[in-house]
Amino acid sequence: MTGLGYAVVDTETTGLLTGFHHRIAEIAIIHLDPVGRVTGEWSTLVNPDRDLGPQAIHRIRAAEVRRAPRFGDIAGDVVERLRGRVVVAHNWSFDAMHLRAEFARLGIETPFEANAGLCTMRAAGAAIPGAGRSLVDCCAAVGLRGLRWHTARDDAMAAAALLGHILRHRPGAVALTGEHLEAARWQWPALPCGVVAPVQRSAADHVEPHFLARMVERLPRDEEPLVDAYFSLLDKALLDRDISVTEADGLIDVAGQLGLCRADAINVHHTYLRELARAAWADGVVTDDERADVGAVAALLGLDADIAARILDEEGIASRTATTVAVGGLILRPGDKIVLTGTMRRDRAEIQQQAVSVGLRVMSSVSAKTSVLVAADPDSLSGKAKNARALGVPVVGEEAFLRVLGGM
Repeated sequence: MTGLGYAVVDTETTGLLTGFHHRIAEIAIIHLDPVGRVTGEWSTLVNPDRDLGPQAIHRIRAAEVRRAPRFGDIAGDVVERLRGRVVVAHNWSFDAMHLRAEFARLGIETPFEANAGLCTMRAAGAAIPGAGRSLVDCCAAVGLRGLRWHTARDDAMAAAALLGHILRHRPGAVALTGEHLEAARWQWPALPCGVVAPVQRSAADHVEPHFLARMVERLPRDEEPLVDAYFSLLDKALLDRDISVTEADGLIDVAGQLGLCRADAINVHHTYLRELARAAWADGVVTDDERADVGAVAALLGLDADIAARILDEEGIASRTATTVAVGGLILRPGDKIVLTGTMRRDRAEIQQQAVSVGLRVMSSVSAKTSVLVAADPDSLSGKAKNARALGVPVVGEEAFLRVLGGM
């Protein structure tokens, strides 16, 4: 018995290989005492400063990580939770590779070589006959049930429970080596801790508050605000009939810069909805789809369905004049340039082939002439998304783009 405690680590990443610039997007560290009892836990989402890769697997949303700390902000917290402890992970080589890469970006050397950490996957193979390789299979094989999965914190807790079981029943399978002890005694540099607060995932049933709720009730001013910039940004945000968290933040920022209070914004939203209703009546007929579209936009703008119905009725069939505001949603024409970013649910090659077949030009980078950036996650942190926002190019979701593509 060495008297050393354990630090069980789990990471969620944007992809498998650090050589492809994949990054840690979530990390958890669970502390165990020398006999395997949990004594502490810590976890946080991490802003990877790039697209999130296979979101269908790790289920992390860009809206969450964009408000999370970068790895450099939490490096000191990670070090303090690893210092003086045996480092453990299920499939240690994977987590070690990503930890090495993150610290290397900060110019910090680590001890995290292939055999420096205790691997519960390897230990389970020796201690539990017939156990599979996955953490779920290993835990099930020893009767550890009712565990939660698929977040860094939950998976680290499960690996900690597995280690505790092996320590109690087959301690020889987790005997410490000289490499384990060398890593535990590594002389880490002094790094600041507590620079930023950890950021946790939202609950599965979390509903983001409407952006209107985050605007101030009223602002003192001497003259009426100009709303053109807000109206224009609102128009771009609603191209795909969705308002992402990034777009909502942008609307709030613009409202603040223009001196718009909540009541002003609501008035602009009424105006926008009325323009949309006029466009729907321009051909003298409002279809069920058009009526549903007006209702959907009303909901996105924080307006009641009965307001949408009333505005449609008020505009009536007589409102045939062409609107000067582009409120028809996403419209693409042959020759338009589009760019894709992120890991799509549908195969990207198929999307590109269909886009080309209807005359769209699929480009590899964003420019001022790009019509739209199609993102797997509209809050994407990819370089393409950052360039699009800087250039004023609309960012739309995959589903909205595919609907338009299917109608071309």
